[in-house]
Amino acid sequence: MKCIVVDDDPVQREAIKSCIAQVSDLDLVGVYPNAIEARMALQKREVDLIFLDVEMPEMSGIEFLASFKEVPQVIMVTAKKHYAFEAFEYDVTDYISKPIDMDRFSSAVQRARYYEENLKKPAEDNHIFIKSDGVLVKLNLDEVAYVEALGDYIKVVTAEKRHIVHSTMKAFVAKLPDNFLRVHKSHIINLNKIQKLEENTVLVANTEIPVSRTNKKILVERLSQK
Repeated sequence: MKCIVVDDDPVQREAIKSCIAQVSDLDLVGVYPNAIEARMALQKREVDLIFLDVEMPEMSGIEFLASFKEVPQVIMVTAKKHYAFEAFEYDVTDYISKPIDMDRFSSAVQRARYYEENLKKPAEDNHIFIKSDGVLVKLNLDEVAYVEALGDYIKVVTAEKRHIVHSTMKAFVAKLPDNFLRVHKSHIINLNKIQKLEENTVLVANTEIPVSRTNKKILVERLSQK
């Protein structure tokens, strides 16, 4: 897996690099002292896994996650354990506390490897299968208005129906085409279904969806390109 390290502490960057060097199937392709440089780099190269610090100047690790519709897998590496809950709301693959323990590092990489092998995007036929009410349903993605996180489940909303699916947002967003955008930690919207954009909300399927401050800028950019 191609990976990058994003951490403003040079000592911690070296520590993570040392751990990566001990895992044969990790290919380190970039090391960045801040999230802004990392975000720019991800626009030019494909990466499978990010080792990401939380507290960084200008853009935090959490803000970095919020700025993407679909971010590569992320393993958070930080000394502040209280960030764990918020990090998992953004569907990070795993969370490692500093100082790094090699066994714990290996376990996190193993989890990332499992996701890499099992959460590939389907063929672009604009349909996916979901399990709703115990039944497999073929879902036309053009009909999906928005997706909402509900703990261990997600709610997939179309004009005709609401499907409750046992899935994480991370697993589901990996199946979506480019016309979907995560505008909030708990909401993904279909850009083609937007009815109105306001200060901190967007109207989709006659429902007000919250838009985070960071994702508002990205949303406006995406809409200007349509």
